[in-house]
Amino acid sequence: MGIPERSGLSDDEIRAFRFPGGRYTIAHWENFLLTDCTTSPQLANGLAHPVNLFHVSILGAGVNITELFAVCGAEGPGSVGLDGYDWEFFSPLHIDTEYVVQGSIIEWEHRLDEQDNPFDSMRFAIELSAADDTSNLIARATNTWRFRRAETSAPHLPTPEVRTNDRGETIPSFAVESVDAQRMKTMAAILRDPYRVHWDREATTAMGLGGRVINQGPLNLSYIVNALHGHAGEGCIRRLTVSFHRPVFDGDHVVAGGRVVGGDGRVDIWLERHRAETTEIVVSGTALID
Repeated sequence: MGIPERSGLSDDEIRAFRFPGGRYTIAHWENFLLTDCTTSPQLANGLAHPVNLFHVSILGAGVNITELFAVCGAEGPGSVGLDGYDWEFFSPLHIDTEYVVQGSIIEWEHRLDEQDNPFDSMRFAIELSAADDTSNLIARATNTWRFRRAETSAPHLPTPEVRTNDRGETIPSFAVESVDAQRMKTMAAILRDPYRVHWDREATTAMGLGGRVINQGPLNLSYIVNALHGHAGEGCIRRLTVSFHRPVFDGDHVVAGGRVVGGDGRVDIWLERHRAETTEIVVSGTALID
């Protein structure tokens, strides 16, 4: 499946775009497969892996990734990037539990990257509530995507700089010795993700990436989640706020870690890629944990 043509919506129409809304229940099988994709052991007591929030929120809100690409006018392979997530968990997610889901696009801006290349920044927010009491908010996902443009006639804003703290006691790390392309394929099926860079080596060859496929953002975040679970236990996560700096490819050796920065449950978090004698941060941000 290719990336669809742009819908032709104006800037104001995109900013006002609301998702239809709906209901979603995380099935045992999808949580089992998704958790396996993260390389984590299965969670106990009916807990769903927190990274479920990505696809549960989108599909439950009555849209899919293909439709969001169309609304925002994705221009082709490699044109869509992931800037950041802000995920809030007011209660842990569970399997076999129905959630009411609603959301909308909350920001649409024309910007320039560090090399003065134009892109459009789209942010959407989706909330999950308990089906038996919609006033009981369970989780909120706020995601920011980047749509790169070949050319633009609209004014663009500079991209804000991301800063992180570098002090405190580190938590135990979580390592993935070699990111698995097959797990990316399974994840793409769970997410209903049409983006070929995650499973089609021909697409990434055409992009000059040597045929290596790109790991999904939720999977990169899941390694950090697994490190937090190892530190504070399953169900500990209350908020994840992260920025994505570099893509992760199949075969990469990545290590997730964190640093406790206060007594209020705040942890600076990161995902590092290790190559030969070099290390680089590919994801960074903060978490709030119990």
